[in-house]
Amino acid sequence: MKTDYMEWKIYFKISILVLLIGITSCTVKIPDIKITGEKTALENQVLGEYSKIKEDAWMVASERGGGKIKITADRKEVVEAVRDREFLKDDINELKLKGYLGETPSGLIRIVDPEKISKLEKKEKNLIELLLKKENKARTLIMQRIIETDAKFKSSPKKVYQAFFLMNLEDSPENTYYKNKKNKWVKK
Repeated sequence: MKTDYMEWKIYFKISILVLLIGITSCTVKIPDIKITGEKTALENQVLGEYSKIKEDAWMVASERGGGKIKITADRKEVVEAVRDREFLKDDINELKLKGYLGETPSGLIRIVDPEKISKLEKKEKNLIELLLKKENKARTLIMQRIIETDAKFKSSPKKVYQAFFLMNLEDSPENTYYKNKKNKWVKK
């Protein structure tokens, strides 16, 4: 009887050892999880309106339009604002990467560190101020046009500004500044 108990004990130990070896030698691959920002319905609407304006800008500029596209004066101003933004995009991104400009929840860009700008040569300071002014003018015209397109936007323009901010932040290069909810400049 003692031998049965000893055999059982040996088999039990071998079973535990095999089980432990089996468990430790198995690898479990955890699937890659990517967190993506889900856009709200309002953000999607703002993005859709902006896309329509951009499409108008390209149609006016393209050969397909053949100069036959007629747009009203107020829409023409907005179309030109979109084209200005496209033209300024590389310069604005360069200034963001240098840490001079950053995105704000108002949908506009601002100077991140005025002291840093004050140390630059006058010519470069003037260029930054000019680009900032042109970009913000274009953004303001576009946001106003989007707000005018729908009663929902008219009743909550801050939501449009916020959606525009998120859209611009998404398009902004990595390691560029933006103002967070605590109104502090942080890097993307």
